[in-house]
Amino acid sequence: MLKITITENTDQIKKRAKCLEYLQKHRVDVGLTSGASARSKFLLGIHTRGSPVMRIPPRPVVRPALAKEELRTEMAECLMEACEAANKGDLSGTQVGLENAGQRGADGIREYIDAGIDPPNSPVTLSGGWIYNRVAKKGVLVKGKAGDKALLDTGALYNDFDYEVTER
Repeated sequence: MLKITITENTDQIKKRAKCLEYLQKHRVDVGLTSGASARSKFLLGIHTRGSPVMRIPPRPVVRPALAKEELRTEMAECLMEACEAANKGDLSGTQVGLENAGQRGADGIREYIDAGIDPPNSPVTLSGGWIYNRVAKKGVLVKGKAGDKALLDTGALYNDFDYEVTER
């Protein structure tokens, strides 16, 4: 029979308990956080579901980006580092692990947009011109956009994607 004895001092046990409590009470939010502008939140809502009245097709971003297996694996590795740090009683390492997971998620959303989202911008969106506004019931002059990739015209929405570690 093999006998194993594990010895830990009470300080280490208290540090580990504090880290595990921190993990239990905190979470990482990725996407448009509380610091994002109201305009970006509005635009993301329109682009996620689309708007037939505004002639905008659905172009969801956050869920498809975060559902990519490679990104999920990278975020899971960061979370594993946070758990390992918590097991060692390293609170700052635990916090850094959560922040790294959040930053990787926000970067992954921007990478998803950079790769191009279907459907691409329509010809009238790119060149500009007159379209009929169904709400106002009149013609409206649309200013053309510089790039052919959707969601990258001004960069405001793109730059508002971020993360935050919040208390549950």
